[in-house]
Amino acid sequence: MFAKFFKPRWQHNKAAVRIKAVSHLSPDNSDDQQVLAQLARRDQSAEVRLAAVTKLATPALLSEIISHDADPDIRRKAADRICKIILDPAYTQSQQTECMQYLKDDNMLAHIALNCKNQELQQQALSNITDQHCLMTLTISGNNTHLRQLAAHQLELPELLEQAEKAIKGRDKSVFRIIRTKQNQLQEQLRQQQTTLQRKEELLGSIEHLSQADFFPLYAAKLDALQQQWEKLSEATSTSELDQQYQACISQCNSTLDSEKLRLASIEEALQQQQNCKLQQDALLLLMNNTVQRCEKLLNGGNFSKADIEAEQQAWLNIQSEWQLLEQPSEQNQSAKQLVKQYNKYIEAAHAWQLYSESPISLADPALIADNSAQLQKQIKLSDKTIATINWPSVLTKPEQLNELLSYREQLKKLLLNISRQQQSSSDDLDKLLCQLEQNLANGEVKIAISVEQKANAQLSEMNGSTPKSLIQRYKSLHAKLAELKGWQGYAIIAKKEQLCESMEALSGIQTKPPVLAKQIHKLQQQWKELDANDPVHSHDLWQRFKKASDKAYSPCENYFKEQKQQREQNLAKRTQLVSELSGYLETIDWDSVDWAQIELLNRSAKHEWKSYAPVDRTPGRQVQSEFNSLLKLMDGKIKGQREQVAILKKQLLEQASLLSQSENLAQAATEVKRLQQQWKQAGNSFHSTERTLWPEFRKACNQVFELLNQEKQAISSQTQSDENQHDIEALFDSSGYQALFRRINLCDELESMLLDGSLDQLAMDEFLNAWNNEEAADKSFALLIEKRFDLLLELVAGRIEMDQLLQETEQSLRQLCIRLEIMLGHDSPEQDQALRMEYQMDRLQKALSQRSHGSSAEDLKKLELEWQCQPFTLQHEALQIRFYCHLQQA
Repeated sequence: MFAKFFKPRWQHNKAAVRIKAVSHLSPDNSDDQQVLAQLARRDQSAEVRLAAVTKLATPALLSEIISHDADPDIRRKAADRICKIILDPAYTQSQQTECMQYLKDDNMLAHIALNCKNQELQQQALSNITDQHCLMTLTISGNNTHLRQLAAHQLELPELLEQAEKAIKGRDKSVFRIIRTKQNQLQEQLRQQQTTLQRKEELLGSIEHLSQADFFPLYAAKLDALQQQWEKLSEATSTSELDQQYQACISQCNSTLDSEKLRLASIEEALQQQQNCKLQQDALLLLMNNTVQRCEKLLNGGNFSKADIEAEQQAWLNIQSEWQLLEQPSEQNQSAKQLVKQYNKYIEAAHAWQLYSESPISLADPALIADNSAQLQKQIKLSDKTIATINWPSVLTKPEQLNELLSYREQLKKLLLNISRQQQSSSDDLDKLLCQLEQNLANGEVKIAISVEQKANAQLSEMNGSTPKSLIQRYKSLHAKLAELKGWQGYAIIAKKEQLCESMEALSGIQTKPPVLAKQIHKLQQQWKELDANDPVHSHDLWQRFKKASDKAYSPCENYFKEQKQQREQNLAKRTQLVSELSGYLETIDWDSVDWAQIELLNRSAKHEWKSYAPVDRTPGRQVQSEFNSLLKLMDGKIKGQREQVAILKKQLLEQASLLSQSENLAQAATEVKRLQQQWKQAGNSFHSTERTLWPEFRKACNQVFELLNQEKQAISSQTQSDENQHDIEALFDSSGYQALFRRINLCDELESMLLDGSLDQLAMDEFLNAWNNEEAADKSFALLIEKRFDLLLELVAGRIEMDQLLQETEQSLRQLCIRLEIMLGHDSPEQDQALRMEYQMDRLQKALSQRSHGSSAEDLKKLELEWQCQPFTLQHEALQIRFYCHLQQA
């Protein structure tokens, strides 16, 4: 009962007593340590637990309190206690290292890294820090270079790197370089992520398009290729939204493939069924063919019995029953129809012949009815009906009785033909007379018609009742028209002439073009002449009225045609003058020292001016045209000869330039190349096909000399900065974006070459499109330009733009690029481009002055050359090509 009076003070009911008791406990005593641990863990008073924590020195226990105690002050005190142990030199390094394992607070770890004198503990604390702001503090304020370097290596956030860079600049170069390297790495990583994301979006678009497309032969291969590309990209970056869309599209594509597999399986099954059916049908067709052949042999000559026919019919019915049970493909069914048709024909002929054999028809004697056409026709019809009823197949031998019937019918036809010929001769004569009468009535020739009508009447009397009804009816109709025409001819013509007068009067003052009006007047005049030829009255008053209306209506046409005649005469005079001037000028030309550019310009101008002087009268203009053609032929021949000479000269210049690349003195070779380039430029133009072949080779040979000279200069140069700049430029243009740009330029060059030589077909076009679509994205600085070049070529292939229009647009772009290069290098532009140069300088004055004052870098020149190569058909503008690359090579 007295135990309560001897209870330890750390177990006292009052918290203040327990706190005081804690102050007397020693952390070095194992029993006191257990008491302190119990109080720090379980005491109900936060003040007691806090007092116990300040006395603890066990890292594991302090870590437990940090993790589980509900009071933030106690948790903070426990962490602070671990921190003090680590910084207190009284503790061993092993104790401090153990404490470090339980310390998770980044701020305290940073505090230890900043204040601890033990570098090993500093590095351990630093390695456990994850908070980027703490790492930035250590990067800037660390007490030694090694600590700051380690902290800088762990710093990742771009905005904190930028702050650290500004704070450390000029204080610690090694840390500054680490930060700059980290920034460059992050930028490169971000660029790669953006590039990968863009490529994934492009791939997703292709996969989505494929998922919406119907199946085609390469569907599975294309899907597999797209999946492989996506998997490669997914290793570098992954976005849940794109991945979800990708999975949805892949699911749709797989559904399309599954549907195609089911369709192919269904087709295979149907084909197998058709094959089985075909085999069965082939066997039945063979039986049907054998039956038809037996019938053919049986019917030959007509010697067969009724029992024979019934046996074949029964065999046929059995085959047909089996045939009806099968599905019948069209080709097999067609063969069966042919056999059925042939069989039915044989059987019907057999039945018909049996009926005829039992009761043959009675035939009249031909001699008794030779002059009676009605009886002859009756007997022929009876014979035809019998023969048609029998319908004996032509491939079978006819029975003897059937041959007799056919012979009898031919004899009757010959007798009837003789009678018909006699009647036809008389009918033909009457028909000719009626045709003539009909033509006379149509022409209004009344007198002639009366005479012809009398002859036709006499012919009718001679035919004595054998006239065909159609001719009789026709005669009566024409006879009635003749009677009517006699009474009304004069009245009808007068009425028609009055209508023509009214029509002509209506033409006066109407707003119609003179050529159209003249045709209308001429048409009415022709109608008047046709009426007047058959007019028995010839009214003078009507003629005067029509003539006056014609003259009044034609007055506007007279002035128009007079002006047209004057215009043709003026055009002819201008053409004559052009021929005279051109002929005189060509006679004065010294062809050995002529300006060929002016001759080509004269040739084009003369052709254009000649076309503008049109129209001219054909007959007088023919001689002038011949003279002009002769002059053009002369100039074209001279120009052709000159171009052949230029081609020879440029081939020689190409050979010389090719040899210069082997020269030991490259500086002298470069000077010689410039001289050759000047000669090339002064040589003039050759044929376009020759220029397309020679110019690239010549430019390549010249570039090779300059490249060798540059390599030699770089080898002996001691300027480190220059080497670094050159290395940076090479690295820039070796990037994937620029390499893709170079490949796209080559694709456009190949497409243009095939367009020019006419070798482009649909297969080659499909290959170009596939190569273009599968190529990587070009550098963003030139992506739009190279895409525009390719789009223009597609427009040209589709026929939506003309070659002349495209070349004209390209010339303007190339001329501006030449001017920009000349401004960049401080060179003068040709006189004809001075206005364009001034306009460009006014639009972009500051940039132009800056380029000229600070010079041009190799990178600027290379980018300008790439912009040149992004234009279509540059080789078709030879003068601008030489001008641009001569400046570029000299730079």
